[in-house]
Amino acid sequence: MNKVLEMKFDTANGKVFTISLNNPKDNLTPLEVSNAMQTIIEQDVFHNEGAALESIKQARIIDKNITEIL
Repeated sequence: MNKVLEMKFDTANGKVFTISLNNPKDNLTPLEVSNAMQTIIEQDVFHNEGAALESIKQARIIDKNITEIL
């Protein structure tokens, strides 16, 4: 099983910017994720086509089950 933390942000140009992190720790809380996302916005490191991240849109953990056949 593979887990991915997907964090989505609204940008100044009206688009959505996504950061995906593999294998997040199991006991993440909504507050921890929200605080991390707010820090990412405040640090102004990431941009989408030159536009800054403006606000938190969504965060979710995706579980992927992979079954090898051959």
